[in-house]
Amino acid sequence: MQGLREQSRHYRSAERRLCAITSACSRRDGVLRFVFILIGVLACLDSRAGSEGEVSAAQLLAVIRHVQLIKESENKFQSDMGKPKDISMFSLTNATSWTADMDIDCDGRETAFCNKKTDPDFQNQLSCDTDIAADETPYFVIPTGSPADSKKRGIEIGQVAAIIYSNQVVYAVFLDECGIRTLIGEASCATARLLGIDPDPKTGGTDGPVTYIVFSGLTGRITEKKDYADHAKAVAIGVRRARELVAGYSKHKSDD
Repeated sequence: MQGLREQSRHYRSAERRLCAITSACSRRDGVLRFVFILIGVLACLDSRAGSEGEVSAAQLLAVIRHVQLIKESENKFQSDMGKPKDISMFSLTNATSWTADMDIDCDGRETAFCNKKTDPDFQNQLSCDTDIAADETPYFVIPTGSPADSKKRGIEIGQVAAIIYSNQVVYAVFLDECGIRTLIGEASCATARLLGIDPDPKTGGTDGPVTYIVFSGLTGRITEKKDYADHAKAVAIGVRRARELVAGYSKHKSDD
């Protein structure tokens, strides 16, 4: 009987140890699962901001140093109402650029993020006359009429631009015009989000500097309205034209 009691004690002790190990493993597995989930969430959040394509911001900014002033645009634009008119447009080979701030445009299709409650200035239409949501589609804004004179520079609705901020470059489509002809530096909340800029229409945006390089002509444009929201297409066009711009500048340097 003594032997049986001793054996029973051993069994109970082993059972307690096994339960303790199982519980510890379970807790450890739970912690590991939490860590892996957290890493995944952080990776997703981080993926919202960063450069698109293989042409770097540094390469494009190197080209910008060799722009030519568009004389009729000299100091004709301002970043905000009440601010001085100290922004000009510059020409590159088959491109137009300027450096300004980035205000947030929430206009377009009404969504939970973009509406009259979140943005008192919200309008449910864009100049492109297409069903586009500002919190889904990266687009940017150019003032209407002169002195921007977009058509004169080969720029129409659907034109793709490289937008550079904080050593990042992303691509967006020209889909809206600003009715105030001197006001420049505006893009959709989706564009801002790609650059890690606060996309809130009330509190978001940045004073910059933000550089916009608009690729002119037919090869720099999304021509079909149905494709305006196709960001992959915008990136493909933008990266191709950015490569051409940088290569042209590099050839010019080697010729010198």
